[in-house]
Amino acid sequence: MAKETVLQVKNLKTYFYTEEGMVPAVDGLDFELGKGETLAIVGESGCGKSVTSLSVLRIVPTPPGKILDGEILYKGEDLLKKSEREMRAIRGNEISMIFQEPLTSLNPVFTIGKQITDILRMHQGMNKKQAYEKAVEMLAKVRIPSPEKVVNDYPHQLSGGMRQRVMIAMALACNPGILIADEPTTALDVTIQAQIMHLLCDLKKDRDTSIILITHDLGVVAQIAENVMVMYAGQAVEYADVKSIFKEPLHPYTKGLLKSLPVLGEEKDELYSIKGNIPSPKDYPQGCRFSPRCDQACEKCRKEPPPLTVLPDGRKVRCWNYVGGESHE
Repeated sequence: MAKETVLQVKNLKTYFYTEEGMVPAVDGLDFELGKGETLAIVGESGCGKSVTSLSVLRIVPTPPGKILDGEILYKGEDLLKKSEREMRAIRGNEISMIFQEPLTSLNPVFTIGKQITDILRMHQGMNKKQAYEKAVEMLAKVRIPSPEKVVNDYPHQLSGGMRQRVMIAMALACNPGILIADEPTTALDVTIQAQIMHLLCDLKKDRDTSIILITHDLGVVAQIAENVMVMYAGQAVEYADVKSIFKEPLHPYTKGLLKSLPVLGEEKDELYSIKGNIPSPKDYPQGCRFSPRCDQACEKCRKEPPPLTVLPDGRKVRCWNYVGGESHE
């Protein structure tokens, strides 16, 4: 049975205007998120993952950024057509985000409790006492020891793992339908990473929350995601369920990402790496954006950009190897 779609992004284009020219950070992106589903968005740094999440919440810094085109349909309504006042009622309440670095996202001059209670009082209409009790409850839910003490602490008094848990507690305080987690385990040690991912899995089961997980860690993807969108140079190059991505990747870029993973018990003098670097958005290649780094690239790849092809099994891939007799967008 197909899951209810809670978020649908169509032809999203978010560009930045700089002194050196126009930079297409996200360039014609399409994806869907089902109720209770975890969609992982993966790719190297600079491919447009974080800008995609900022675009969904309409918090792209303007200037220099601007959403030029597309639709972001949440419960059937286009978020790009809503007023700033309407968006403020949605942000943190119906769609929440865990930002990449909690120390820079939390306000250093306010206690943890103050920062959570402000959200609850604004969005849920709670009084001071109700909000305080709820804040302690949320800290306990994300498994913070002694929540009654931590609620009165300042961000600098907590470890990186604890700050990340506080960010999750804040994001989930209003029981949002969608949670966007932007690199939630960056800069944390492996043990804490595993705890954070288990926490997200448990919260998803308990609340049926839909999660967009932005990461470059394919090991994390295998643990939590149902579907995966691989991004490269501002575009989706592959979109499939997680089992298909790991068992039979189609796009050369996806294959390269998986090939670069270390394998337990396998001894190698040197780990595989994809040659070259992701191109600057100001200087994308004429044809396929991955062609300068691709061992399979032909003359057509270098001259003509491939469409996003929909295969018979529903998977999508942006590569000339799969165009031919199939329907494509």
